[in-house]
Amino acid sequence: MQVNSDLGPIGAEVSGIDLAQPLSDASIENIRRAWLDHGVLVFRNQTLGPKAQSAFSGRFGEMDIYPFMKPLDDDPHVIPIIKEADAVLNFGGDWHTDTSYKERPPQATILYALEVPPVGGDTLFADATRAFEDLSPAFRATLEGLTGVYTPKMVHGQGGDYRKVSATAQLGSAYGGNHEFAESEVLHPIIRTHPETGRKSIYCSRPHTHRIQGWTRAESKELIAFLTRHLTQDQYVTRLTWTKGTLAMWDNRCLFHNALNDYQGHRRHMHRVIIQGDRPA
Repeated sequence: MQVNSDLGPIGAEVSGIDLAQPLSDASIENIRRAWLDHGVLVFRNQTLGPKAQSAFSGRFGEMDIYPFMKPLDDDPHVIPIIKEADAVLNFGGDWHTDTSYKERPPQATILYALEVPPVGGDTLFADATRAFEDLSPAFRATLEGLTGVYTPKMVHGQGGDYRKVSATAQLGSAYGGNHEFAESEVLHPIIRTHPETGRKSIYCSRPHTHRIQGWTRAESKELIAFLTRHLTQDQYVTRLTWTKGTLAMWDNRCLFHNALNDYQGHRRHMHRVIIQGDRPA
């Protein structure tokens, strides 16, 4: 296994390994160590059916169930993420960490490309750890005292963006889910500490953090917008261009990502698995 860290400010490409084959414990440990070091790992030229993707993913922890899309019949942990050529809205098209509105958000997302547009459809990744560390000490101390109210309702709730378009199938995937959970709220710190590395990262996001506890929504939006602008500066961002057979595995505890919606008229088809993590602290 070779690790090339020239991908960008964050992330690395891994070669010399076939993820469809049974991997030794030592190989999984090497992958996990590289993942913790680089935040996102990219494996090119893989051939993975849903069961193989699920088997690989399960080596890194308990696989979670995504509450808002129907999984594949072949595997309850693999969801298809499809944007049809005539769709307008894409899935994951804003800076965020995956399902941060859950009590135990995922530690990892593992996304595999089956069909990609000829141009566009890249994913951007931002290093929320280094972005936090580059803030002034006094501002960091202030942020560490804040708690956020996280919720899926701005995206999946009754007035959320996905619910508005689901009736016309513009998402291109089987959209649905628990309507009661879609309106739920949970408290997490807006600066979280990585349970394995001990480093601190910005965690609040525009799609999933409704407000800072004790603040108004308007006040909260200003702070979240500032932190989003800060962590998405070029010096923190890597751009991943997908090819068919690419698998990416990223750490939701310290990275933000944004799926670009710049390939109108073309189809994009991915399979996604999430690995359950700890409650943010």
